[in-house]
Amino acid sequence: MKAALVLMAALAVGNLAQADELADANKLMEAKNYTGAMPLYVKLASSGNAAAQFRLGEIYWYGEGVPADTAKGDEWFRKADAAGYAEAKAALTLSAQRQARQKDIDYYVQGYDGADVALSNAKCVTPDIPARSTNKQEIKGVGDGIDAWMACYNGFVQKLQDLLPAGKAIPADLANLMTDAEVGRASAQMDRAYTAVIQDARRQADKIVASRTAWQAGTNEYVNTENDRAARHKEMRDREMLDFATASGSVRDVAPNNIKR
Repeated sequence: MKAALVLMAALAVGNLAQADELADANKLMEAKNYTGAMPLYVKLASSGNAAAQFRLGEIYWYGEGVPADTAKGDEWFRKADAAGYAEAKAALTLSAQRQARQKDIDYYVQGYDGADVALSNAKCVTPDIPARSTNKQEIKGVGDGIDAWMACYNGFVQKLQDLLPAGKAIPADLANLMTDAEVGRASAQMDRAYTAVIQDARRQADKIVASRTAWQAGTNEYVNTENDRAARHKEMRDREMLDFATASGSVRDVAPNNIKR
């Protein structure tokens, strides 16, 4: 009986010591003191502490202070699950879901190209911009086409801005299956893709703006030329009318004197 009591007391002391070490390890981890926390977790986990085993699973799975290693993380989760740690089973379920969607994860981390947010998806109708317009109806038609394109383009820009910062558009259910390192790499990949999409859109916009500027200049030149021509024509007509009126007045002035009675 006495031996049993001594054994129970020793176990209690051992459990208290482990609890203290686990608390110390957790505090060090919260402070991001990975080099201090890891030896404690490994010591406790190796001695069968299920909570430490589970925590090591998280550390390796999410790459907290160590390179992410989901396989090693799953290994510790399985040990914690075997020891009856309830949260470990949920972690293993999450890991299985991750494996089922590995292709989706790889796409965002390595293959995302921004095709889903490209300007072509906005279906902005490229306006037909001639070198110049020669009547009011044509000027209005071209102007309306340019305005419609600009409204569509501005909508595209706003939608793209709503997706920033890069990584925000990763589906939430998929992001929950990714490690922090993977989310970081996916965000960088998406940032590069967004940059390429923006540059391509700007090139297209620059072409249309250049065409609009040339059209405005050509149309203004045509209008000014026509206005000058009309003004000269009016001036010539006015001069002709004045000359005619002057000539007619002279005839009336002299004609009576030449009439024989």
